[in-house]
Amino acid sequence: MIDTIMALLQILLGVGFAGFWIIFYITEYKNPKMGECDFNHEKSFPLPDLGWIMPCLFIAGIGILLGQKFGYFFSALAGSGMMFLGLIDLAYDIQNEIFNKKEFSTYMGILIILIMLIFGPICIIYAWTSL
Repeated sequence: MIDTIMALLQILLGVGFAGFWIIFYITEYKNPKMGECDFNHEKSFPLPDLGWIMPCLFIAGIGILLGQKFGYFFSALAGSGMMFLGLIDLAYDIQNEIFNKKEFSTYMGILIILIMLIFGPICIIYAWTSL
């Protein structure tokens, strides 16, 4: 049962990554509301998000649903990528005092960081204990 739940969460999170970037390119990319530095920082993430973490999440989820060991391996890879992403975002936001702003984007950033820094280790621990 836990395998099915983890697999579905990983697939759902992968869809979330795709959805975030679709929304970003439809809205923010065409008419940036954030500062130039923040916008340039954000533009550096599509490749690691869509080119590494999202595929790892999908491969992990599908592999786990199929009962294949490679699913656990890709779960750990996705988890480590999410940890790195969460820590980079956290460090950037602290250095640039993003958390001092009372804007919707600040709260969304906090939510994303929390998801990455909570779900990343869960994926790694899950993979480690399942192999």
